[in-house]
Amino acid sequence: MEQERSGKRNMSIDYRSLGELIRGLFFMLFGLFAIFAERLGMGQFRVSQTVLYIFGGVLIAYGIFRVYRGVKNSFFNRN
Repeated sequence: MEQERSGKRNMSIDYRSLGELIRGLFFMLFGLFAIFAERLGMGQFRVSQTVLYIFGGVLIAYGIFRVYRGVKNSFFNRN
């Protein structure tokens, strides 16, 4: 009986970590969009390309941080 409970605990999904991963991917995609949208003809922005590069880099860095936290909490924080 105890083994069944511990097995179920190991198989549970941590939705907070999953949310971190999904948010991180969205931030990285928005960052890539900010960097490459004008070049690909997908949008016209009224700010300089340098500002878009900085903004895109910050979004990508934050997305990587979110993905790192999600992976760390999902796989490396087992009790």
